[in-house]
This record gives sequence, structure tokens and C-alpha cells, in this order.
Amino acid sequence: MFSEWTSKLALVKRGAESEIRLGYFMGIPAIFKYRVRKPYMHPKLAQALVYMRTRREAKVIAYALSRGIQAPRLLAVFPSIGLIVMEYIEGVTLKDYTNIDQVKAVEYSRVAGRIIGMLHKAGVSHGDPTTSNFIVSKSGELKLVDYGLADFTEDVEDLAVDIHLYRRAVESTHAGIAYDMYEAFIGGYKSILGERAEKIIERAKEIRLRGRYVEERRTVWGALR
Repeated sequence: MFSEWTSKLALVKRGAESEIRLGYFMGIPAIFKYRVRKPYMHPKLAQALVYMRTRREAKVIAYALSRGIQAPRLLAVFPSIGLIVMEYIEGVTLKDYTNIDQVKAVEYSRVAGRIIGMLHKAGVSHGDPTTSNFIVSKSGELKLVDYGLADFTEDVEDLAVDIHLYRRAVESTHAGIAYDMYEAFIGGYKSILGERAEKIIERAKEIRLRGRYVEERRTVWGALR
């Protein structure tokens, strides 16, 4: 089976939806993203889901690259077996980079805002834009990876979720510089989308308030139990 072959590659990360492995493709260092079929699903349904999601992710990456967005270069796509092969970006995640140089990390956060702005301008939401999914490459470029939850959309709510997720990530992981990182991110974002950014940012604030309300209600009900 193909999964037996991929198991021989170095495991980088294993999630509920996929495995990320490191190896070589035609002599080039590459990342192999292999979507795992759900064992509880009917085989035909599981196969269809893997095919659809693999194809969509590859399509989004290809489109992002065509719009000048810093994303991993596609090397090969095999939707029928749920495999995407892409370039290996050697570097450090923005999450870890904050422990190396906080001042520069804030500037990279501004670049991250521009990247998400370009993605939104192109009609794409990322779905998981945390600091773990931005990589500072060895050449100093910031690249956005993991498009597994990305989709084509113009919906303000979908785009605002990206803003909310980034803010939540910096506040929970980089508390000491969270304000500076988020403000830099928003500055970069606005530089790409201009006035259109305001509506999306306002919706992100609404989403944040909704989350706080739900959490407060959970706390109240928990205290009453």
C-alpha cells in the first residue's frame, strides 16, 4: 500500500486529517502531505472526501502562487491517494522566531498581515493562520504554509475568522509582544486591502466578543453545577 511507502519517510507531524513527512522527490528535499482516510467512514465516501480535499488544497496553493503569495511550491499532486508533494521550506516558524529576535518578529508579523491581505484580496481564506504556519526561511522570506482548511470565498465572516485566529494565536502564545505583533499584522493587512479591511477587522472583533460571551456563559453554568 502507498501508506506503507510513506511510512518510510521521516515523520514531521501527525494530525487527525493528515500526516506530514519529509523526504526527497526526484532528488529535491520535499514535504509529503498524505491525507488519512477515516476508518469509520464508508470506503467510497472516505475516498471521495480525500480526493476532494486534496484537490482543493492543491488548487488553492497553485492559485496563491499565481497571485504572488509566498507559499510552498507544488512538486506533484495525487488526489486519488490523497498526496500532495511540495517543496521543503527550511527555516523557523514565526512562533519560534519570537524567541530569537522579538523586534524582527514584530516586523515579520507585519509581513504576515500583508500575506493574509493578498490572500483575501485574491478571494481565499486560509483557515488556520497561526504563527506556527508562517515560516521564516533561511533566505529571510516569510512563507505561509498548510492550506488544508483554505477555501475560495469572498464572505466577510470567513475572512474575519482568519484575522481572529491570528490574534488569538499571538495573544495565547506571545503574550509579551502580542499587542505589537497584532498591530503590525493589522498594519500590513490594511496596506493591501485599504478601506475594505475595516469591515473585515470589525467583523473579527465581533467574532472575538462572541467567543468571550460563550466562555463567560460556560463559566457561569460551570459555577452553578
